[in-house]
Amino acid sequence: MYNLRYHIASLVAVFVALAVGLLLGSIVSEAGVISSQRTALVSGLQAEFDALRSDAKTLGSTNAALSSFATDAVPEIVKGTLSGRTIMVIASPDDADTAARASEAVRLAGGNVALATFTGPGLSLRDPTVAAAVAKDLGLTASSIDTTQIVDSLAAEWSTAGTLRPVTRALVASGGLKLEGLTTTSTVAGTAVTAVFDGTPDPWVIRLATAMTDSTRYAVGVDTTGHVGGSAQAAKAAGLSGVDDVDTALGRVSFAWVLSGRASGFFGETDGATARFPSPLFSR
Repeated sequence: MYNLRYHIASLVAVFVALAVGLLLGSIVSEAGVISSQRTALVSGLQAEFDALRSDAKTLGSTNAALSSFATDAVPEIVKGTLSGRTIMVIASPDDADTAARASEAVRLAGGNVALATFTGPGLSLRDPTVAAAVAKDLGLTASSIDTTQIVDSLAAEWSTAGTLRPVTRALVASGGLKLEGLTTTSTVAGTAVTAVFDGTPDPWVIRLATAMTDSTRYAVGVDTTGHVGGSAQAAKAAGLSGVDDVDTALGRVSFAWVLSGRASGFFGETDGATARFPSPLFSR
């Protein structure tokens, strides 16, 4: 016999069934939507990836062409920029490759290279044998040698033709300095610093480069992209110019422009560089 309780139970059962049906239908519907959305997302990402890959290929080809063009054009751009000038590259045994790249850049611009390699930091004067030899040649005692005085003496000797160059002679004779390319009749018309000892630029070499700088002679701290010794940054901190990519086409242009007096600043790729290269390159 049916009663009110039976009808209520039946109604509840119907509503529960409807609720379950709606829930299951909703889940199935949402699963279909999610699947559709996922498919659309994957397709969109694939299309974007294909477009990016195509763009990257195009950019790679363009960059290769620009790099090749720059390499071919730079020799003509810098040709004769340093003609008739002797550029002193001041190096250390730790940075022979950087010194070689700087020397190549000098020759590419038509300049002559004088290579001065100090065998130890502080102009090699921390070596007692070297200090004693320099002191003897100057008529001093080793304990009384003032490095600032040696900086001034070397700057004067390398900037004046025909001098006896006693400090230079003493440094070379004692093994504190290896000097190539500076004849008695030539003078230094610009300085490129690469000297690094134990990963640290030699501050005394930076001072020497500064002492050899005037209104017609310029100095630059130099690094390469493969070996950033910090000479460019150290030169910048001392108020000189810096080039941190002298092994590249752009770096060789920056290098020649600085040493010819056409530009000043810090050029290259590392943090702190003000520009990749001097601009405008040519006066209008």
